[in-house]
Amino acid sequence: MLNFFSYLYSMNYKKLAEISQAQVDVLTSAVKDLSSTVKSLTAEVSELKKLLLEKAQSKEEIERKLNGLLKIHLPKKIEKRNTVDKTLKINKPALTPKERGNNGSKRKEYYDLLEIEEFVEPTHPEFVKAKATYLFTRDVIRYEYIPQKLIKHIYKCNSYRVGDRVYDAKTPVSPFLNSNFDSSVIADLIQKRFVYGLPVERIIRYYREMGFDLPKSTAHGLLTKAAELLDKLTPVLKEAILSDSYIHFDETYHTVLDKKYAKGSFKGYLWTALSSRYKLINYIYDNGSRSTKVFTSYLPKSYSGAIQADGYISYKKLDGWDYPKAIRLGCVQHCKRYFIEIDDQKEAIDIIDTYNKFYLIRRNHPKDKWIEKSLVVYDELEAKLRALEKSKECLPDSKLSKAVTYCLNELEAIGNIINATDYDLDNNQIERPMRYISMSRKTLCFVGAKRGLVEWR
Repeated sequence: MLNFFSYLYSMNYKKLAEISQAQVDVLTSAVKDLSSTVKSLTAEVSELKKLLLEKAQSKEEIERKLNGLLKIHLPKKIEKRNTVDKTLKINKPALTPKERGNNGSKRKEYYDLLEIEEFVEPTHPEFVKAKATYLFTRDVIRYEYIPQKLIKHIYKCNSYRVGDRVYDAKTPVSPFLNSNFDSSVIADLIQKRFVYGLPVERIIRYYREMGFDLPKSTAHGLLTKAAELLDKLTPVLKEAILSDSYIHFDETYHTVLDKKYAKGSFKGYLWTALSSRYKLINYIYDNGSRSTKVFTSYLPKSYSGAIQADGYISYKKLDGWDYPKAIRLGCVQHCKRYFIEIDDQKEAIDIIDTYNKFYLIRRNHPKDKWIEKSLVVYDELEAKLRALEKSKECLPDSKLSKAVTYCLNELEAIGNIINATDYDLDNNQIERPMRYISMSRKTLCFVGAKRGLVEWR
């Protein structure tokens, strides 16, 4: 320590000043370099922050545009149910096996089927079950189809004697006397023939593929006997339908072969009556006639209730004095159909939209508001039809003119619907079962005899 102070004392004052100044210069240079580095880092951080902000804004803009595109291209029904996510979801978690499906929707499970459980073990060649530790079991559902089959059911009928009396076992009752066919076979024949509209030849081929060679004559015989048996229920069926205060009526045709006509065939009409309350339907055939007498002979003059049908002239009898206690209800769909057949005409589209308002009212408003709001639409509809009738676009014998005339004639019948809340806006309840006859027209082309249409009853 003494040597250090002796060294300082021996040094010159100027020498010490030079050393101090050199140290200050070194420190000043270091500070300048550090300041420059800080400024450069600050500029880089600012630029990076700016880039991040721009990227976040572009991401937000992209998400907004993508969500807009999703809403545009999705179906309207899905959009109304608010099933579209309003934010773009990234890194979506993996779906569980039960949730996996189209667009993440759950797969439908059918719980009313026969279930068979089968345990499946790993088949890897290196797997040894004795050395393995059980982890878990996952369920994989597969639906299998087992083709329909016919069963030859042999009843072993035993007979016994007790004293002087003999007891014979009896088989279940057969629909037809001395028939080898159970009621299930006959019901299947009727369903394939009259519900699905299959011709007898195709039904026979269907059975043949199952290993059962059913003769064509036997199939026709079973169908004929079934028609005769079921026809005994017609009076009771008619009585049950006429006891309802709300009945649907309609008619359609089928081509019937008959040598009496020049073309070798004619249009045979089938009439139908359906009970709205009991859901019973009665097919009526009177030699293929479409005469009003078929309708009036079925419906008694004393009938008290509502009959819903289209604007066919036979049903107009309900508007007169022949049926003082009955009212006729129109069909909104039949009225719309005339305007739908008109191609791209704004007047027709406007009328269709007006008719659709009746459905919107019943869908979106409580029942106690139906009459009040429907009457407003009814007045609007009548005003539009009256104005359209007088317009220059409504030329005589044009589709628009025929549509307007039909709808004006049906205004009162439509008014009978909306003045109550217990009636349907259309006649679709009976149009649906009538579709089976339309299907038969396409698959069969014609019926070989009048008896074929009688069997529809």
